[in-house]
Amino acid sequence: MSDENTTEMTAEDGSTTEAPAVEQPTAPALGVNDLKLMANIIEIVSNRGAIKANEMAAVGNLYNLLMNFLIANGAIKAPETENNQTTEGDAPAEKGEESND
Repeated sequence: MSDENTTEMTAEDGSTTEAPAVEQPTAPALGVNDLKLMANIIEIVSNRGAIKANEMAAVGNLYNLLMNFLIANGAIKAPETENNQTTEGDAPAEKGEESND
C-alpha cells in the first residue's frame, strides 16, 4: 500500500519499508496581485517624494511596464481618458448668459 507521499526503501535484510518522500522545493512565483501591489507601492513612494530626480525615468519606465502588463491581462481597467472636453464654439452657455441663437 504505497502512497504518493512515500517511497519504498529496501533494508539490508531484504524487507521493504515506506519512508516519507522528500518534497521538491517550488520556485517562487509572482502573481497578478503582487504586480498590482508593486504598482501601488511605486505610486505611494512617488507621491511622498521618495524618488530622486535621477531615478525618476527608471521608476517611471518600470511603472509603465507594470501598468501595461496589468491592463493587457485584464487585471485592471485602463484609465479613462477625458473625452468631456468641449471646444470653444461648442461650450454651453453658463447660467445667466443668454444664447445668441
